[in-house]
Amino acid sequence: MPEIAEIFRDHHEEYFRRNNAPPEVIRAIFDIEKCCTPAMGGSILCTCPDCGHQEIRYQSCGNRNCPKCGGHKVTQWVQKRLAERLPVDYFMATFTLPHEFNFLFRQHPAEAVKIFMKCVSDSLLEIGKSKLHGMVGFMMVYQSWCRNGDFHPHIHALLPCGALSADSNIWHFPKRRDFLFPEAPLMRLFRGKFNAAIWQLTGAEKIRRNVFRKEYVVNLKCVGDGENSFKYLAAYTQRGFIGNDRIVKYDGVEVTFRYRDGETNADRYRTVSAVEFMELYLQHVLPKGVQRIRYGGIWAAAARKRLNTAKEILIARSVPEMPEITVKLEDLTASSFIRDERFRCPKCGAEMLYRRQRTGFG
Repeated sequence: MPEIAEIFRDHHEEYFRRNNAPPEVIRAIFDIEKCCTPAMGGSILCTCPDCGHQEIRYQSCGNRNCPKCGGHKVTQWVQKRLAERLPVDYFMATFTLPHEFNFLFRQHPAEAVKIFMKCVSDSLLEIGKSKLHGMVGFMMVYQSWCRNGDFHPHIHALLPCGALSADSNIWHFPKRRDFLFPEAPLMRLFRGKFNAAIWQLTGAEKIRRNVFRKEYVVNLKCVGDGENSFKYLAAYTQRGFIGNDRIVKYDGVEVTFRYRDGETNADRYRTVSAVEFMELYLQHVLPKGVQRIRYGGIWAAAARKRLNTAKEILIARSVPEMPEITVKLEDLTASSFIRDERFRCPKCGAEMLYRRQRTGFG
């Protein structure tokens, strides 16, 4: 099966000729190319428990953009988030900007993402205080791609149903448990904050005035107890927009990959040149220090005591506590939330067991 690392090794020189790559992209390219190869060192003897086949495995690169790394981190992240859940329904809010702003996220990725997340955070806190008379809690995840790999900045925010009062004594539910607050006022609030803040970035003056009056897309829907949403968002915490399992064909010149159509849920295929594939993949690499995930309200690190207080209040009101769930990597991959990149036996497909460390290479 073709791998992304193979494509990068074959075409990175042409990519560098065509693109002025920043340091984080250069680092991602070479880390992905070296991952689990002798260049990384740390060789380990692995044995198949089913057929007895043995192979040497080299250490992984650990780069957050690598398609082979991060599976265990994703599992741990989901486990922690599920343990923090409040025993209420959750809502997913999605904030999408007009495409005219895309060039600012390319030119100033760190600053643009920071502004985007702050405006979403401030909007949720403000409308929560206005409509629910308390402090909401939320987790925001920044995503820069759509399913076919094109550049499409947007933010998913996951919120529990309700808000904690200022004195931390009452959990305020909305009048309807399936309706947190109206989308239109939230959209206008967010649009006003974002339009005012984006002028900090050089180049914003090039955007046509009518763009700032557009209806920005803000969608809010109930997603049940939140378990599936946490698993869905986990896919964005590590790795790039595509994994090796979705590379259908690579002939040395062109790459064909598979993606899921958001409307029909049917598989679609896209074929691009190898260098164009690299450009698709690497345009989503964020600068060092820029995090895709942030927490706000009672979910913020500084207010984590309030999250525990909210859980105690809800349990005291006879709201059943969420059952404890143990998350395994196979649970996530079976639901197609993340990709299974574990080392499997090339002979029979069983998961290889790590036996002992070796010295040297080969």
